[in-house]
Amino acid sequence: MKIIYYLKQKLHSGWVIANHILVSFHVAFISSVLCIPKGLQGKEVLGFVFTSVDTIISAIFWYISFHTGIAIHEMGHYLRAVKLNALNENILPDAQKKYKSTGFAKLFWYVGMFIKIPYGKFTGVKKEGLTYYPEAPFNLSVAAAGPEISGNMALVMLPIAVILLTLGLIGEHTILTYIGRLCLGIGTVGLLDFLLADPGKYREFKERESRAKQKAEKIEISKESWLYKVKQVKEMMMLKRIQEILLPDGEKLRAPWQYRNCGMGGRHTEKEYPESNISMQEMMFVPLCAKNYEEAQMITVALQTRLKEIIEKSEGARVMGIGLEGGLAPYITKDPKDIVPEQRMWRMAVQAIRDIGYKPGEDIALAFDPAVSELSNAYREEFNQPDAVGMYYFWRGEEKVVMSRDQLVELYKKTVQEIPLVMLEDGFAEDDYEGWRLVMKELGDKLFIVGDDIVTTKDSTIEKCADDGLMNVSLIKANQIGTLSETLIAMLVALGKGMDLLVSHRSKSPNDDMEAQIALAANTMGIKAGGGANTERLFKYGSITKIMKELESARGKKFERKEYTDIRDFLNNLVITDIIAYEEPTNAGIPSVGVNIYAGIPGSEEYKKILKMTGSTPLGTSAGTGEAIHLVDSIIEKSPLVDKYSELFTPQPDKTFKFKKGIKESDIIDKNDPELTALWQKVQRYEGKGCLNAVNNIVTIIAPQFIGKKVSEFRSISMIDKILLNLEKETAIARGKLAKSAPQEEIIEVMQRKGNLGMNAILSVSLAMGRMISHIQGKELWQLLREEMKQLMAKVIVANGGWEIIKDIVPKEKVSVIQSAKENLATVLQKELTFDILVKCLQNVEKKLKKENKKLYQALREQAQIY
Repeated sequence: MKIIYYLKQKLHSGWVIANHILVSFHVAFISSVLCIPKGLQGKEVLGFVFTSVDTIISAIFWYISFHTGIAIHEMGHYLRAVKLNALNENILPDAQKKYKSTGFAKLFWYVGMFIKIPYGKFTGVKKEGLTYYPEAPFNLSVAAAGPEISGNMALVMLPIAVILLTLGLIGEHTILTYIGRLCLGIGTVGLLDFLLADPGKYREFKERESRAKQKAEKIEISKESWLYKVKQVKEMMMLKRIQEILLPDGEKLRAPWQYRNCGMGGRHTEKEYPESNISMQEMMFVPLCAKNYEEAQMITVALQTRLKEIIEKSEGARVMGIGLEGGLAPYITKDPKDIVPEQRMWRMAVQAIRDIGYKPGEDIALAFDPAVSELSNAYREEFNQPDAVGMYYFWRGEEKVVMSRDQLVELYKKTVQEIPLVMLEDGFAEDDYEGWRLVMKELGDKLFIVGDDIVTTKDSTIEKCADDGLMNVSLIKANQIGTLSETLIAMLVALGKGMDLLVSHRSKSPNDDMEAQIALAANTMGIKAGGGANTERLFKYGSITKIMKELESARGKKFERKEYTDIRDFLNNLVITDIIAYEEPTNAGIPSVGVNIYAGIPGSEEYKKILKMTGSTPLGTSAGTGEAIHLVDSIIEKSPLVDKYSELFTPQPDKTFKFKKGIKESDIIDKNDPELTALWQKVQRYEGKGCLNAVNNIVTIIAPQFIGKKVSEFRSISMIDKILLNLEKETAIARGKLAKSAPQEEIIEVMQRKGNLGMNAILSVSLAMGRMISHIQGKELWQLLREEMKQLMAKVIVANGGWEIIKDIVPKEKVSVIQSAKENLATVLQKELTFDILVKCLQNVEKKLKKENKKLYQALREQAQIY
């Protein structure tokens, strides 16, 4: 066995060709004994083998055998790579063109391939010394193709050799014997390749596919359309979660369903993988059978691995790489029966589910985020129709498909009949309200119809979309609105309107678990935080895993309640001693804003930084028009410098400026102004996407409001955010962008947009201060967020009907406790009712407000008092 292992290693490291030559030589010359004329003996035999005309024939057979062995083996690798789109991108188009040719053109291509490969003269197959390999990234299917075709060659040639040699020797047909010898040489080399070349790859590939096939065969394929099952699955997901823990205070902590990115396209891969032909943005796995987050991670990795294998072994498909959110970025040619290549990708995902032994729809479901606003924008740009609504252009596919809203709805309806889809996010453009109404009418009772770009985590917009019946789930991205408090209000509007919540990350993200904390705080239906690989995505899922583990570990344990007055007094006297802001790297390389807030004892060198809390914000590739502003350095404020060189700048609608298109560095140098040069250099950093202005806003405008004050002075996150929002307003006034006498709605719009200090500056501080407050109080951030939501709901209930409007909802065992309490009703409701019960009460308040032609978001704003 050691000898065989040694031989395999040597063959793999380049000796395979030497063995081709050696084996071909032995077969060619040893087999010549089969042609020895009768009567030759002793030295005459050696003379016949090595010094006769037969020697020349043996030499020719020797060459043909090893040439054929090399050529056929490498043709196997190469042609499989062409078939699977796995060749390097610079040579793939020409190879595919020839592969698709017919007749003599294709025949000549094959002949040229056969002749040139052994000499290293064929484009697509590299020769380095005695080693050959296709010009392609590693692909197990491609690696297995060489041994496979060599084995097939041996399977054909060796039986032919035996037959011809037998007939030739018995019938004394010399020609048959010689042809048999040649076939024997070719077949023997093929057998050698099959057994020893590319060690184990063929067997590994076959075993992998066999395991997948066996698992898939065990999964019964339902003949019933998914359309008739999806409603039950949706209802189950609304009622249950992956995990649920009952806390000592009667509250439930529910770990949301995971929406795990597995396939990416659209704008999310356009820059990194421009060759991808997938126009829709995301496909996600939803592990319904996972018992906890650890199992969900295991399932996700298995699913994504198998999906990658399926794509790589499928004709006309390849994996370009991993997208920003951890999903595969593929190129997939569409089937003739399909309209767009995405449909084939969806079927591959279903096959992946079966291949690892799970039932599609029952164990694992799928979710889509087509990000159709980008398809609408592509249509407007391609056809020069800037006002077009309801027309969509799949701009990344070869066929450049155009669809109307009606055709898009039909695609979704057809998909739900075949694919276990449970969620559709941004299925229409943010301004195609008819499309949203249509999909809600057709599929709203069956699918989670999620709004992202159409609402941008904005309270008033969420309420309008709910009233218009445009969606049944609101996506929540804290960076779309820019403070934790505004995020909580947006979530309460959605919950009050009877919608579910899906908390989402962004494509460019730092290692921050903000999304996990928000999702746990509101017991959201789901969390969408990426695939199974990228660290910044796993950081978010991992945060929930740890929190659930900690709570499970503490369950049933009794802790002695003591008043640690000395410790409490110490914590209450901690002072914010420093705030440091910086550019925080994201997974995409470009920065966001990070902040460290320190608390300690002022004046003490040793203890001035006892506590450190951090906050950093994500940013998106594509954005809805209503999003808060991620402030980047290419956005320039009005200044004497801008006035001085007005010819270099273009004014923007929000009263900021940008350098004019076409301005070059030489134009700046010619001005000989160091201040202008410094501004130009700052704008050029990260192609204009640096965040030094936002960082400076924290240091110069925000930090002075907090440094030197006791942490205990900031009793709530809403108090923090009120300060931050007021700073945004005052900065806008100081910069001449907002009049002091402006209407309240205009003021609120400015504060929500955050175009002056920057969302990335404000949210980072909101997040870090929220963590500081919760830490001082001995809580996780999610606990503090939940308390603030409960407090806000209780206040809104009391201000809009009080006891009368909720008495039928309150559990019987709580009625007497609430009615006999001496504290104010809002405090009692917050203390005695769970989060879920308060949400039901809030929904009753919303119904009352609706009858009175009032808005829930306004009622929440009035009680939050952050604007």
